[in-house]
Amino acid sequence: MGTRIQGLKSYHNEFPGINKRECAYHLALEIRQFEIELYWKRATYFWTLLAATFAGYFALASSGNSGVHPGLLFLLSCIGLVLSTSWYLVNRGSKYWQENWERHVDTLEDDFTGPLYKTTILKKQFSWFKFWDGYPFSVSKVNQLSSLFVVLLWLGLAITSFPALHLPVWIVTAKPYVLAVITFVFLVFLVCLGQGGSQSKIRKVDFYKSDLG
Repeated sequence: MGTRIQGLKSYHNEFPGINKRECAYHLALEIRQFEIELYWKRATYFWTLLAATFAGYFALASSGNSGVHPGLLFLLSCIGLVLSTSWYLVNRGSKYWQENWERHVDTLEDDFTGPLYKTTILKKQFSWFKFWDGYPFSVSKVNQLSSLFVVLLWLGLAITSFPALHLPVWIVTAKPYVLAVITFVFLVFLVCLGQGGSQSKIRKVDFYKSDLG
């Protein structure tokens, strides 16, 4: 069981006194920074494992050794699929916790620094077509979409390398076109969905407090 906390007044009631709110504010900043550091450490970890799996898969596929067991390619593709899916899910989990602590900072900072964290440069000052200039893309969103793309790649490799599966000729012929379409779609996703979207939205004070503590 737990309690839902809605509204700024209810939230502040959970941290009575200015000293307690100030301690909570600084702790939320520290944990947020810690979550960001963990985010990139996890990303590096999965990229390393996936790069090694990709290297092994394509080295085996291009060796031309007829003595290679056909199940090895499928095994590597299964490993790659599990790792990439894990990476995607970890990205989503990391994003959740990062936004959780960002929401705490948003709610607490007004009493101590003013709306510093949630005050950002207006998006209209930047143009997407100025390729030499900055633009408010969300790094975590771009990384999350990239990890989902890798999941689909490994899924395709797992299907095509299944030992007992004999694909029709038309499917084999269509594979490059399917890959091209998926790549184009994800490029559009990266440009359109990879942008940060918090500037025009008011973040609600809506939390859940567990009664276990």
